[in-house]
Amino acid sequence: MANMSLIGSLHILRPGRLKAKERKRTLVDKRSDGSLWESWWDYQGISGPQFWGFTNKAWVVCSKGRNQSPINVDPSNLLFDPTLSPLLLFGDLMTGTLRNNGHDITFSVQHNGNPRYDGVNITGGPLSYTYRVDQIKFHFSLVDFEGSEHSIGKKSFPVEIQIFAYNTDLYANYSEAEASPKGLAAIAVFAQVSDRTHKEFSVFQRAINTTQYKGDWTYVERLRLRQLLPPTEQYVTYEGSITTPGCHETVTWLVYNRPIYISKKQLSILRSLRQGTRYNPVMLMAPNIRPVQSLNQRTPRTNINFRERTCTMSQNMYYQVNDQVSARDIR
Repeated sequence: MANMSLIGSLHILRPGRLKAKERKRTLVDKRSDGSLWESWWDYQGISGPQFWGFTNKAWVVCSKGRNQSPINVDPSNLLFDPTLSPLLLFGDLMTGTLRNNGHDITFSVQHNGNPRYDGVNITGGPLSYTYRVDQIKFHFSLVDFEGSEHSIGKKSFPVEIQIFAYNTDLYANYSEAEASPKGLAAIAVFAQVSDRTHKEFSVFQRAINTTQYKGDWTYVERLRLRQLLPPTEQYVTYEGSITTPGCHETVTWLVYNRPIYISKKQLSILRSLRQGTRYNPVMLMAPNIRPVQSLNQRTPRTNINFRERTCTMSQNMYYQVNDQVSARDIR
């Protein structure tokens, strides 16, 4: 597999350590607009993405917005920008909760107010401000030829991991930032299937076993973000939106130019998640994918220099989408 530097390990605080009352607790999701539509929207049928902008006036940008996400990254239409420096990451360890909200499985970072804890922050690259990591979300399907929300050359991946951070220079918290200019930064990491278990992804594998149904949650301790990222400084960036209602166009996206590799077993545990409660499990959560949106004259930029033949998104893309990766492709 790729030459990854595995630093430390991840630890999960098992629900068995919690009081019985806490284990039974369920959480109600709320959006920043405070609406009760959160439990209604879906990824299919009359509550699917094509109808989000018509069912709630607070979500009108989902249908009328001109800077929506996700997008298809076309390698032939990328603009090389030599001023795009590598993304800078400060801090590493995170503790928080993993929750099944019925739409996706989300890791939310615990901000405990400790003055000695500054969180995990990112800056540099296309970012003019400092952003604090707040959430990690997972998008996937039931088949290997789709699952990611972003695509490369119209090819998708089995899983997309989205790492969201909010602008701490301008805003007090994530809720304020998500609906405000330059509010969020998001890192998109694709996951490809291999015959090896990803050591850092395995913490989510264990935690998901206790969050199978909507409302289920568990604590996750000492998550090392660096180990969840692929070993590359190359990325594509563009201005876009959140990929769920209300589709706020406040996100600077960075799509990494290498995937991570997870095992079939790790992928299968994601696919076992349910969108209903344990008392009414109904359908599986997958697929939880918003279709790609029009670029509308946006030009994604990249720090990949095509002329130096380092671009792995060219005709011979590094991404071996939905194909088995050979040894020579992993460097």
